Amino acid sequence: MQAPSVSSVLVDAWGLSNIRLIADTHSSFVFRATQQELPVIVKTLKPEGRGERPGMDFLRWRDGLGAIKVLAQEDDTALLEDAGHLTLRTYHGQVGDVIATEIIVDVLQRLHAPSSTPFPAALTPLHAHFGALFSLEKAGAKASIADVIDWSASIARHMLAEQYVIKPLHGDLHHDNIIGGERGGWIAIDPQGLLGDPAYDVANVFGNPLYATDEILDPQRAIRLARRFATALDCTASKILRFAAAHAGLSAAWTLQGGLTPSGQINLDERLGFARMARSILAEQFVD
Repeated sequence: MQAPSVSSVLVDAWGLSNIRLIADTHSSFVFRATQQELPVIVKTLKPEGRGERPGMDFLRWRDGLGAIKVLAQEDDTALLEDAGHLTLRTYHGQVGDVIATEIIVDVLQRLHAPSSTPFPAALTPLHAHFGALFSLEKAGAKASIADVIDWSASIARHMLAEQYVIKPLHGDLHHDNIIGGERGGWIAIDPQGLLGDPAYDVANVFGNPLYATDEILDPQRAIRLARRFATALDCTASKILRFAAAHAGLSAAWTLQGGLTPSGQINLDERLGFARMARSILAEQFVD
């Protein structure tokens, strides 16, 4: 198989050198390169990743505010600033969850800052984003998980019906998608480009950092996160936690769409475990 590469036309047009592949995901190829002696990133969407086009639109709309800056784009290939090498997941391991959470809040507030530029028309509405969960509910999950899938779908449907504030969302904000930027501070990468209630934009934080199972399934951490994000987003903590629970069900549905790998099984167990824990917290009204 031929190794992936950046189009020679774009190499010349963008003046790239020292190009090397740094990631080959299910949705894209990511390269690190040099442009005029400065590090840059080139991201090319695969056919399977074209659902991420709204994320590219979101990045162009933010224009570097809270997120990585798009320097140029040609169809499904974007030239991006190099956000650096330090992920918040790595930094979280050094400084702990409380400090990492404050970094997330800072990034979130910049991502949600008002813009005088109209937001992109092609952002994905939240009700479409939740399609996999609703499909699994309709098809019927296996008996051992049907209760939590049906509950998560019910919560999602309720939250989507009560979206009173609608704005562009990153849509996939978590510790691996926040990078210590070379230009200072922390910035977000790899947005989904959604449109919906701002409270959803922290939903994926509750299931991260990746494989931090003890933290993810710690009810006191979940309550602390819900309260902190509620303050940042001027809403109730129960609203934050309900969106987190709905997202846990959605993540489980995505995982179940393909054959379960060992890492997929870990993710599934964490997400279902979190949803069950959130249901218990909400039932006891421990949040607000």
